[in-house]
Amino acid sequence: MSAGEKVGGHFPRFLAGSLASNLADGIMFTALPLVAAALTNDPLLVSGLLVARFLPWLLFGLVAGVLVDRLDRGVLMVTANLVRAAALVALAALVATGYASIQVLYAVMFTVMTCEVFYDLAGRAMLPRLVPVEGLDRANGRIVGGKTVLEDFAGAPLTGLLFVVAAFLPLAVNAGAYLLGALVLLGLPLAVRRTAPEAADGAPARPSVTAELRAGLALVFGDRAMRSPVVLNVLANMAFMAQAGVLVLIVREHFGVPEALYGVFLASSAVGALTGALLTARVAAALGRFGASVSGFAVMGLACAAFGLAPNAYLAALAWGVLGAAMSVSNIVMLGCVQTVVPGSHLGRVMSCVQVLGFGLAPVGALLGGLLGRVELSYVPVAAGGLILLALLCTAPGLRRLTARANEVAAAAEAESASAPAAG
Repeated sequence: MSAGEKVGGHFPRFLAGSLASNLADGIMFTALPLVAAALTNDPLLVSGLLVARFLPWLLFGLVAGVLVDRLDRGVLMVTANLVRAAALVALAALVATGYASIQVLYAVMFTVMTCEVFYDLAGRAMLPRLVPVEGLDRANGRIVGGKTVLEDFAGAPLTGLLFVVAAFLPLAVNAGAYLLGALVLLGLPLAVRRTAPEAADGAPARPSVTAELRAGLALVFGDRAMRSPVVLNVLANMAFMAQAGVLVLIVREHFGVPEALYGVFLASSAVGALTGALLTARVAAALGRFGASVSGFAVMGLACAAFGLAPNAYLAALAWGVLGAAMSVSNIVMLGCVQTVVPGSHLGRVMSCVQVLGFGLAPVGALLGGLLGRVELSYVPVAAGGLILLALLCTAPGLRRLTARANEVAAAAEAESASAPAAG
């Protein structure tokens, strides 16, 4: 089967729309902190942007995971991008006229990320209807790779350069990229945008929203093999967001990186993330799922501490790149374990629960990072690294159970696949 057959005929359009939105995300995630830093040097106020960024997941994530299975996913994605474009146009106008404030930035970030909740979940739910099962890994790889390149390699450096010309300019480009993503997605056929109502256990209609939410939460919290790794992921995400919330201040004030090179500094993490993604299969083959995931989280904790203790910007960028590589390895291995263990009919709700827990508690990490940053900026990444290592030590037994179960399921599937030709 060719590569084109594996990904499906409508996937290129879906990918193009996603890439345009990824570029817009990369510009926004870099531009808004820069605008915030120009308005205030208070670490707590700047970190409030991350609160606004992830709060929509806590408020709407679980319900959104159910709604994307009931509504036209293509309409949800197009509408989300149109609203995001409008919000960024309004912000660009306010910045250009000098009427922007930190409160306005919070409102725009919250609006854009509320749209992102529905966009992201709708896209993940639509993908299996765009490509056959054997093409999902290839399609997901292209989406993740494109996201990393455009958000970090393209979006972040481009924003830094545009910001030097005019603060409103990256915001205007940002709005245009969201609009382009919406226009591209308009061409997706109705057949891949909607899903038929489920008839679980012979029921004539889909269960209630509350019932579906309970089922997803039960799978996450009622399974010992899932609980500890989920807790580890949540705490690691909180630790990362604690330093991400004040990153612009750490990079600019503590390490003295100029505005024009801020995006270039951030790109070091993208280099690490791509490297980690390319090496994940080899690392997992050499160390096993458990060894690869534990090593990834351990290196994450050590890299965070090294970033805070770095004597100059060059070593800090190196530590930031190593952190990106470790996050890529640990996230890919953990995602593969969850996808292997959880039945496909429940995977969407389980992933929604996991994302809500991770993103929903991110504002707590951002606020704690802002408070600690008021004492000393370099303390934030050191404390974040310590939290990751402590969380790994406490949750390693649960992580071992999940990876062992994933190995068993994968081995059974491989054996069944090998015996299929003989049975036929």
